[in-house]
Amino acid sequence: MARPHIKLLRITGTILALACGSVHVAGADQSPSSTDAAEAVNLPVQQVAPPAAEQFRDIDPIALYGGDIVFDVYRKKSRIGEHRVSFQRDGDRLTVSVKFNLAVKILFIRAYKFEYEATEIWERGNLIAATSRTDDNGKVSNVRARSEGGVFVIDGPRGQEIASSWVFPSNHWNRGQVASTTLLNTITGRLAHVALIRNGIDRVETAQGPVNAEHFTYTGDLRDTDVWYDQAGRWVKMVFKTGGSVIEYRCRQCSPLEDAQLQASAAKDGEIQPVVTPGTAP
Repeated sequence: MARPHIKLLRITGTILALACGSVHVAGADQSPSSTDAAEAVNLPVQQVAPPAAEQFRDIDPIALYGGDIVFDVYRKKSRIGEHRVSFQRDGDRLTVSVKFNLAVKILFIRAYKFEYEATEIWERGNLIAATSRTDDNGKVSNVRARSEGGVFVIDGPRGQEIASSWVFPSNHWNRGQVASTTLLNTITGRLAHVALIRNGIDRVETAQGPVNAEHFTYTGDLRDTDVWYDQAGRWVKMVFKTGGSVIEYRCRQCSPLEDAQLQASAAKDGEIQPVVTPGTAP
């Protein structure tokens, strides 16, 4: 998803990658209209590198996260929202539901609200369809993307784009996206071109105890955004700058309960050990 712009709070088209609630994925259970197909024929196909088949691309997020990821969102010392990602599997199909809510109050009066909902449909490590709905203080926009006929078709507020391959949505739960140079901005419906800087390992505080996490900084269309993944590949923190403000995601729930207990025990002993989930590499 793209980031809300807190100026006193307007949304820009800059990408963030927040994720939110559950919406109906039109592309997942109905074919696109003949009008869509006709429009697609007349549009140029943008060549993008297929997502790298690295170790974290085809993860089992339910085993990794325990079904849900929850972040509290802070601006300065104030909690201004929540970001939640939920996972549900049905055979080979994985449904990812994302919901993000943000509200800013001035003198106890709500001055601004931002709501975002998205759904992703995955099969065997490949993105089949994605939709999102954004309500930026009353201004609503929608994005719909789907794999179709060997290409990836995206319909957004500014029209249609076609990519030669599916790309990761800008929702961050899958560490595999750090190996990609093109992402789907799920607010604008545009392709975002990015590069990442690896900053080494930091200790990250979470509600389930401290963890060692690799720190990445985005450049390009997702600039001013930093993300952290623990050594099992879990997304555990994000910070981004927008409109002169620093927004921080603090992990409330980022791993299954049993893994959280192991991490807390290790923290008491003064040593943070990576938690390795079956099917992933440390």
